[in-house]
Amino acid sequence: MDVEDYITLFLSAWIIASALATKSVDVFLTLTLIGLLIVLEVGSLFLSKEQKENIKPLVEILLIVFAIIVAKKVYEVLSG
Repeated sequence: MDVEDYITLFLSAWIIASALATKSVDVFLTLTLIGLLIVLEVGSLFLSKEQKENIKPLVEILLIVFAIIVAKKVYEVLSG
């Protein structure tokens, strides 16, 4: 197997484990973001530039969703 296959396998296993381990969509999306960021940082030497560019829009969308989740939680804490 190629390194890219191992990266895809890791990301798939991460997302499946996250989906099975959590009941909340917020936590699942956060864990998915963490998995994608790990793949980008650790696997950046092994991924082609095209593959990195294909992952980046998904990371950006998940970062926006994460910011919304954090803002929602802050609002819940502040509103009491």
